This record gives sequence, structure tokens and C-alpha cells, in this order.
Amino acid sequence: MKVENSRSKRSLSDFLSGSLRIGSRTDLDEFLAEPGPAERVRSAPYQDVFLAIKAVGLADSRELLLLASSEQRRGFIDLDCWRKDSFHMASFMEWMAAYMQCGPEEAAAAARAVDPNLLALFLRNNIRIHALETDEPFPELPLILTPDQRFGIEVTGDAEGGPIARLLLDAIFRLDDSLGYDLIDRVRWDNRVSMEEEAYQSKRLRLEEIGFVDYYEALSIYGEVGTTAAPQIQRALQEEDDAHRASSTLPALLVASLAPGEHLWRALGAIQDSRQAELISQQLAALANRILSVHSVTAGDLAKVKPALEEMRDTLNLGLERLTQGRASLAASALKQQDMLGLFRMGFSLLADLRAQADRVMHRGRLRLQGAQRTLLESPQAELLDGLRRHRPLFFEGVQDSRRAGYRNFRGLADVEAARRSLNEIEALGRNFWNLMGGPEPELTPESLRQVNQDVNDLRFGTLFVTAAVNQALGKPFRPAPIGVRQLQGMLNNPGPTEADARPLADSLRAVAQARLDSLGAETDGLEALNTFVESWCRAGAEELAPLRGESEIIPQWVTTVLLYLSRET
Repeated sequence: MKVENSRSKRSLSDFLSGSLRIGSRTDLDEFLAEPGPAERVRSAPYQDVFLAIKAVGLADSRELLLLASSEQRRGFIDLDCWRKDSFHMASFMEWMAAYMQCGPEEAAAAARAVDPNLLALFLRNNIRIHALETDEPFPELPLILTPDQRFGIEVTGDAEGGPIARLLLDAIFRLDDSLGYDLIDRVRWDNRVSMEEEAYQSKRLRLEEIGFVDYYEALSIYGEVGTTAAPQIQRALQEEDDAHRASSTLPALLVASLAPGEHLWRALGAIQDSRQAELISQQLAALANRILSVHSVTAGDLAKVKPALEEMRDTLNLGLERLTQGRASLAASALKQQDMLGLFRMGFSLLADLRAQADRVMHRGRLRLQGAQRTLLESPQAELLDGLRRHRPLFFEGVQDSRRAGYRNFRGLADVEAARRSLNEIEALGRNFWNLMGGPEPELTPESLRQVNQDVNDLRFGTLFVTAAVNQALGKPFRPAPIGVRQLQGMLNNPGPTEADARPLADSLRAVAQARLDSLGAETDGLEALNTFVESWCRAGAEELAPLRGESEIIPQWVTTVLLYLSRET
């Protein structure tokens, strides 16, 4: 295993060959000490440099800011200064302030690189322009005069925006006055809405070139495919010329998240051809950028970028495991025959099948009472069903480990099979429970439960079952009809007022359930599917009710496993 992991690491380095691999200030110092850092930065896609700056921190990345080209500087603003279709002024000011700290020349260079509409939008928030007539005295205001003294600029911004505007204008008019006069015209005459819209459309077109597309277009990555997919490597090769602009850093973050033994890890580690490694990196980058578009994640928000890439990783693993039918030895050859988008869709189609099954179970499973918004399912089945019915289904960890209560991505076919088994159990539960009950109770509606300790949305299968079992123990029909508090006390105290052990009570409830099953006779086909649930319900009911033996008062609102009337007189 050690030999295999070592070989994989060496091969995986091919997928990182174009990456700056800067994730901290220490990494940056080491990078700067290596030969040719300027050439390496300027030859890297701007989103690579951008993520390196974000990882190190804008305040500590002065050297990278200085080495970046004009295109890269504009790209930084594209990636970080928009929230969907709205210009994010605070982020823009952070970038401009960082460049001004590098000196007026760098501030002017950054201003030349940025879309002038964005500069004008920023300045409109922070300055007022006065047109000065040569035969009239200047206004008695602290003004920044243009070189020809035709305009006086009053800084009106707050303590944060005002100083940035002042220093930026000073640098621009000292080093590029043509840009300064252009900005004055935009601030004076252009409409704010039209400037923002024009800047947004320009930004959108630039980002589309590297795979960041409109949200609805990005959703196409979730298109479903059949069990097998035709090889698409030729089409991918034809698209190679258009893919050269894609980033390699996003795949590097993906590669860093891989765990030894995963199908994708093995497959990538087996790619020895550098040209194919480059192509796969480009495909991964395009897919990753679309994933970020779907999640509406700003590329600089690393805390959200990583979960999005983990979704991509896990879905690709699913697709690869499905394509190879779980045979890891075939992963590398399968990867050579399948492009990344097709592989992702193949993996997601498994999840889409689960979602469709969950919807069918929900719609025909008799899992919800009339007037209720929530199902009758308990944990973990309730959470599992909710997770599967999302557009991007998630796996509820409580299905495999009762100590866990969170959602995560599906990580392999084993998770898919576990979810499918649970769905089959839920469907059998919904189909057979009402046979056990003798049919649903028409009285269990919001109106009928006004004087009962459980709201219709709080009811669960277990509560209905334990209530029916207690009714039968009281000599009544096996039905989930509400019970009086005094009746429950009488039943609990009958074996002995000091008997607080839950086991005898659980055994009694099981005996009642078995008697009910025996009484149904030929109608018990399929009821064996309830055995696991019945055991859980009996145990939960006994654990709650046994400590109430001998109590002089039972508060109905505190009881969850039995339907009780709120009034003690009932």
C-alpha cells in the first residue's frame, strides 16, 4: 500500500504542475525564493493567482500584487467584487487600498486595469465634482483641482471610502490624467444603473471564458445519463484549444481533498501522460467553475469553495465506481475514456434515481396524516427522506451511526445501497403499518387533537403504535385513540407501584404487538417488515413510561410516546 500511495503522489503531481501551490505566507516566501517567480505568476491563470492571494491574505500578499499583470488584476476584481449581479463596493475598496499601499504607481496601474465603470461607481459614492469657471472665484471648499483647473473635486466619502478616493485620484491624475478626465465624465454624466449593468455584462463574458456561467446554464451539469456512457474523449480533445484558459488551481484544491483508496485518487494517480493530465485538469477546472456557479459561491470565499469541490469530488467518485462496477483496477482506463462532465453526470444520475424513489415513497407511502405538514417517520428515516428529496441529495449519517446527526455527500455505492435499503424499509412501513392498526384513524385530525398532548405535526408512527398497544392492554381495541391520564396510571401501576425497570414493560408491549399480529392471521403478509420498527417503538415507549410508575401526577405535555387527553377528568 505504501508503494501504491507513493506512486500515486508522484503521478498526482502532474495535476499540480501548473499550480502556484501557495497556501500560506511560508509557501509564498518559498515561492519567491525560487527562480523566476515573476514569470510564473504572469503565466498563471488569474484565478490561480487570486486564490493564492486569498489563501495568504490580501494584506500579506504585496509581492504577488506587484507581480500580477493588468489582466490578472482585472480578474481579481471580477472574481471577488460581485455578489451575483450586484457590485460589492466593500470588496472593491479592499483591493484598491491594497494596491495603494504598494505605491502610487501600482495604484494607477491597478486603476488602468479595472473596468472604468466600476471606478466611476466607486467615485460617485465618495466625491462631488464642481465645474469651475475661469472668471469666477473657486468655491470655498477643500478641492482637488484637475491639472487644467477646469474641475474641482470635493471628497464627500466617509472615513473609509473618502481617503481611498483621495489617494486614488491623486495617483491617477499624476500618472494617467486621461483616465482621470474619463472618470470625471462618467461620474458627471453616466447613469449609475447603466454603468453597473455594463460592467456586469463585461465581467460575465470574461468569466464565461473560464467556465463561470449563468446559474441556470450551470445547472446543466446535473443532467442525468444512463448506466453506461459513450466515450467522449474525442470531443474533449476537440475542445482542448478552448480550455487553455481554464485554471489549474481549482483542480489542485480538489486533488488535495482526495483520500488514498478512492476511485478518483487511484485513477488520477495512474495517469502518466502529461498531455492527458493537462486535459483532465482543464476539464476539472471547467466543471469546478460551474459547480461554484450553481452554489453561487464567490471564488474568493475559500470556506465555501472547498465544500463545493468536495461535492464534485464525491460525485465523480460515484460515477467512476458505477462505471467500473466497483473494480478499482479499471478506474484509470475508465477515466481515459470518459470526460469529467460525463463522469459527474453519471454519478449524479445515481442520486437523481434515489431522489425519484424518495418522491415516490413520499407520495404513495401513507406517511402523513391529513392536515399534517410533517411525516410520521422517526429518526433516522425522517432525516434520510428529507435529505434525499433535495435537488442535490445528501446522505444522513444517522442511518449508519446513531451517534451522528449530520448530512454529507454520498461517498460511494455503499452509501447509495444503504439509502436504497432504507427507502424500501420506509415504503414497507407505510404500506403495512395501517394494516397493523386496522386502518387509519379518521379522528386524528388537527381538530380532533385540540385537547390532546400531541399536535398532528408532532405525531409519529411509534406514538400511534404505543398508544394502540396501551389501549389493548386496557382491554380496548388495538387503535391509536387518545387515552385518559388516570387510565394510563392504572395500567402502569398494575404490576406494582415501584416497578421502574423498563424491560418488563417493553416485554409487555412486545407481547401485545405479537398478539395483534397473531390475530390478523392470513393478513400478516409483509408485516414482518415492521419487526425492527416494532422493537424500537416498544423500547422507546417502555423507557419513557416505566419511570412514571408510582408517580402521583403525570403531566400529559411531557409524554411523547402515548396520546393522552390534556384534562385529567377525561
